[in-house]
Amino acid sequence: MQRRVYGSEEGWLLSYADLITNLLIFFVMLLAAAQISRTKMQQISQSLSGIQSQQSLSSIKEEIDGRIRSEGLEGLVETRLTDDGLELSLNSGLVFDSGRADIRSEMTTALGGMLNTLVPYSEKYAFAVEGHTDSKPIIGSNSFKSNWELSTERANAVRSKLEDVGVDRARIRVEGYADTKPLPEKALEGLDEEERLARHRRVIVRVY
Repeated sequence: MQRRVYGSEEGWLLSYADLITNLLIFFVMLLAAAQISRTKMQQISQSLSGIQSQQSLSSIKEEIDGRIRSEGLEGLVETRLTDDGLELSLNSGLVFDSGRADIRSEMTTALGGMLNTLVPYSEKYAFAVEGHTDSKPIIGSNSFKSNWELSTERANAVRSKLEDVGVDRARIRVEGYADTKPLPEKALEGLDEEERLARHRRVIVRVY
């Protein structure tokens, strides 16, 4: 069987086909990278290099966890790495009085110290402050019509504290969810009804 020999007039087709294939691969890689969260990208980078960046979300989590242990704040805040970033979940029952959105005076120093840990990273990351409540409706309150207002005002109070410690207001957004984003059932296993409700009453500072 005689092999076909490409002449100069057809040789460009091979180069053109290679170019199109490479462009397709390039755009597929861009699309895949766009759908990977910053947390995942940092984990991949650390896995490949064997080095953890001092400004990675994992490093920030370790720093905050160390502060929680050293200052005995285990009941005040919990940290969790998610695909959406690093979450600092504040126990609303300790930070706020029931049905109120003013940070309790005895918690101001501890909360400010915790949030101050984030300031060195505020030029690299943005912050979302999320307010959450339990599912019980507000009854007999002159301050808030519903859990929507309560969750938003509590998030605003923590947002204000973030600004006080030095985080640029342009790097922060506030979100109030009332009881529309309950915790997964796995996080509530073994808890009685009152404890389950208490876990839902939280303010989350998310670093992303």
